[in-house]
Amino acid sequence: MRILVLLLLFCCLPSAAADLLFVHSYHEGYPWVQDYRRAILDNLSQPAQVDNFFLDSKRLPYEEYVKRADMAWNRIKSLKPDMIVLADDNAIKLLSERIATTNIPVVILGLNTNPRDHGIQKFQQFIGVLERPLFKRSLLLVDTILPKAESRKLLILSDNSATSLAALNPISEELKPIRLGNLTIEFELVESERAWHQAVLNAKKAGYQGIFIALYHSLTSEQGEHVDPQKIIAWTAKESPVPNFGFWDFTIGKQANTGGYVLNGYEHGKLAATLINKLLHGAKAEDLGYISDSKGSFRFSLSGVARWHLSIPKEMSDKAQWVD
Repeated sequence: MRILVLLLLFCCLPSAAADLLFVHSYHEGYPWVQDYRRAILDNLSQPAQVDNFFLDSKRLPYEEYVKRADMAWNRIKSLKPDMIVLADDNAIKLLSERIATTNIPVVILGLNTNPRDHGIQKFQQFIGVLERPLFKRSLLLVDTILPKAESRKLLILSDNSATSLAALNPISEELKPIRLGNLTIEFELVESERAWHQAVLNAKKAGYQGIFIALYHSLTSEQGEHVDPQKIIAWTAKESPVPNFGFWDFTIGKQANTGGYVLNGYEHGKLAATLINKLLHGAKAEDLGYISDSKGSFRFSLSGVARWHLSIPKEMSDKAQWVD
């Protein structure tokens, strides 16, 4: 009986906390980072000691965040964590080959490109969640809520960053204009705040009935300094001559984009957490592989819909998340 009691007590003792190192492509205040990170921490199935390293590649020049990737590699060699979470394309691109020389299991998330583009499909300790923004569904949303017309032309506007190229290339290779039903979709990637302003202000004159704002987080001022993304999106919401929509949930809201069928950072993080938990409970990475985040949701700004006098169908409105 005494032996049985001791065994039961032993089984009930908490297991040692796993050491997890998160290497984030972006900075701590970026909404996408905040959402997926919170989701993972909320959904871990057992205690973990979590360390974070931020490459800050939205705001730093390429040469600077490459140096930070070297620092992250030194942190990995020093800490020897039980598991690494590599978040988004830049961290994956800069660190995957070096990490593959270790036996540390890796969960990636936020990968817009194909795993083969980075050669990580051959690394058996790598698994993860592929980020696949729901472009087609979002674009077709416009057909439903904009005033009827024989044909429409839309602009997808984004910063000229590696992330934008990775995210948008699946819609159109080399970002050439495409047709989707009666929609014509054109692309413009810019590097500066000034060029962004020009693209937005000229949209109606150029024949666009709407703008899809993709990413706007690496734009620079005339002095070459990083511009606060909140300033960019607030200015766009105020000054755009046509309705502006988005692809990610954190870009929708008051003084932001009007709406869209969007990808949710928290839900993306929850998918990553399921893979992390499986590894923590003894599953082998080579038995798990990759999953795609393809679950979106309608999200609309009350003030944006009112400003543009948009009519949202009831079946869409009832399912949507309404903000502000």
